[in-house]
Amino acid sequence: MHEAAAHDAPLLRPTFLQFEDDPHCFDDCDELMCGPFLLAAPVVAPGERARRAWLPAGPGCWFDFYTEERLAAGQEVMLAAPLDRLPLVVPEGAIVPMTDAAGDFSRLHDEPSRRIRLFPGEGSGASQFVLTEDDGISASGARTRITLDLSWTPGQIALHAQTDGSYAVPAGHITIALPAPERRPIVLRAGDGIHLSRPAGEVAARSAAGEGAAAP
Repeated sequence: MHEAAAHDAPLLRPTFLQFEDDPHCFDDCDELMCGPFLLAAPVVAPGERARRAWLPAGPGCWFDFYTEERLAAGQEVMLAAPLDRLPLVVPEGAIVPMTDAAGDFSRLHDEPSRRIRLFPGEGSGASQFVLTEDDGISASGARTRITLDLSWTPGQIALHAQTDGSYAVPAGHITIALPAPERRPIVLRAGDGIHLSRPAGEVAARSAAGEGAAAP
């Protein structure tokens, strides 16, 4: 939202605006990007519980946002569309800020928890996202930018978070979540004012299985 307000970048944008090298994105369709990482494929016909969607070429792969299944780019896929969710896919390298209180709608602007979902690709690559934190009310109050740099190789994932600004981030502790099938270890580094960690239950399960766990 901050990027849209500060630089007039549309929050909702046609796929061809982001994937201009894929001619399929110029076809008449109702898919759209919600920011840089979320591709939404809304149901537009009565009674449909699944729909076809084009996954633009360009990224190494895409992921189903809900099942976390890896999907090849440059193809049409069938996405489930139950009544309780909007079909969503994300490209490799996606960095999606959320909250830990998924079912709590009582707060209007001050939800303090943060969970960041990462979707690294299979080979090597890097991506970046800037999360802007403020009080959610003031038009020109203090703010802090959290720059999230994600990189990955076949053997490791790394996330570096750097803060810049005067707003005291209420979510000083940020949980980092990876797709369930992901087995590579992750290295987490954070700047002043924030702490990054993996969900305790997930780390314990992977450690018990003899797999890579999060670094402090």
